[in-house]
Amino acid sequence: MDVDEQPVAALRGRAAGRTMDRPTVFAAALLVAVGGIVYELILGTAASYLVGDSVVAFSVATGVTLFGMGLGSLLAPHLPGPSGIAFARNELALGLVGGASVLVLFWAYGATSLYWPVFVLLSLAIGVGIGVEIPLLVALLKEHGRDESVALLSKVLAVDYLGALLASLLFPFVLLPGLGLVRTALAVAILNVGVALFMLARMGHQPRWTWSTASALVALVAVFAVSSGVEAALSTRLYEDPVVAATTSRYQKLVVTDYQGDVRLYLDDQLQFSSADEARYHETLAHATLTSVAAPASVAILGGGDGLLAREVLRYPSVREVVVVDLDPAVTELARTNRLVRDLNEGSLDDPRVTVVNADAFGWVRGTDATFDAVLVDLVDPSNERVAKLYSAEFYAAVAARLRPGGVMATQATSTYFTPHAFWQVVATMEAGAPGRTVVPLSVNVPSFGEWGFALSLPGGASSLLTAAPLPDGLRFHDASSLGATTRLPGDLPERDAVPSTLLSPRVHTTYQGDMAHWRY
Repeated sequence: MDVDEQPVAALRGRAAGRTMDRPTVFAAALLVAVGGIVYELILGTAASYLVGDSVVAFSVATGVTLFGMGLGSLLAPHLPGPSGIAFARNELALGLVGGASVLVLFWAYGATSLYWPVFVLLSLAIGVGIGVEIPLLVALLKEHGRDESVALLSKVLAVDYLGALLASLLFPFVLLPGLGLVRTALAVAILNVGVALFMLARMGHQPRWTWSTASALVALVAVFAVSSGVEAALSTRLYEDPVVAATTSRYQKLVVTDYQGDVRLYLDDQLQFSSADEARYHETLAHATLTSVAAPASVAILGGGDGLLAREVLRYPSVREVVVVDLDPAVTELARTNRLVRDLNEGSLDDPRVTVVNADAFGWVRGTDATFDAVLVDLVDPSNERVAKLYSAEFYAAVAARLRPGGVMATQATSTYFTPHAFWQVVATMEAGAPGRTVVPLSVNVPSFGEWGFALSLPGGASSLLTAAPLPDGLRFHDASSLGATTRLPGDLPERDAVPSTLLSPRVHTTYQGDMAHWRY
């Protein structure tokens, strides 16, 4: 060996003296896998909050991230420097980009019209960072004399996939409901940078990189500490009115705004009601149904966790039992505890006649033995396949099976103006799910939403329509004349031309998206 090469060899020997053992690399692979999958879920969830279409959001997030991972795996062998340093640099960059991803995406949505390009670029950048990780970890082991080729790679990948499983369980059950999107992204960023710092310490490399990584870790922890205020400020930018309550549940984001007495509830940034005109909607659905059945005593409400529909049902002296089935306990808790929402629903969910069940409506209907005089379906629009099952022929058949003789059921059926083809499809689907019954389409103007449609299913003919029970007192909008007018559909409604939607062919989802495409500028 040349004399000049001896110090270099000695230095390499000392650096290699801290052998990179397999448990260390496997632990790093597990942790970065958790972070990578959580980043992907964060991006899809954030985009679904903003655009309201979870299928498109998660498809784009998954596809672009996986493509980026492919690019990252090709890029890994060409990164400069030793594998350990390259890995630490990558984790530092990935942590900074991933930690800021939700803040950047929400800023782009609130301040620009470029949120889709920003979403794609963030997904791509994070995918590249994830794709670099495993090749660098394998190369790191090889550099430290752990060359086991296929056996080594298979073990690292197995640990990586285990991390993916853990992430997929942690995100919906722990991270999202416990931390929310912004703080979850920052927590994963802290994890990335912490792994980088740990690996640098194990390798005994480059004080300069150790100092930079430690500084980034301190900065991320500081941002995490104040992130609740930052998240609140960002949420406020998305709404025209002041945000007075905001939370994220396992299922969705809930926001309440209030401006000069106009209280509004948003789920995943989609308006659910405005106190200025919600009575038009809830009175139509409740009273068109309950005036069509004699002396209704037992009523089920599927959805309607805000308690506003229950408020209308409880106006009937004959009602003895109301079961409200809503998937998200955060919604029913908000309806009970938020002063503004509770004032609107008049404390309906705490009425002794009301039982609240937090369950999936489809599963509950198919599993219960209870029967009802009326079933009211008050669910969000069928904007994705997850909700489309609740607008299927099978679902309406299950609901009809829970009706007592003479019982009625009704559902909100989307807008007769903005989504007319989806409206007719809901009507056709209800007819297919309960043949032998008469389905009556209804429409009313709700200024916050425009012309809105409903479908009412009656036993046999329509002889009992709006005449079997009198309207109760205390209504804000309807009287007998205006309620009767809901049977007159808008003159510009397209001709009926729809086939039923089923579980295997959730056509209502694509029909709804096709209608809405005409109104997205």
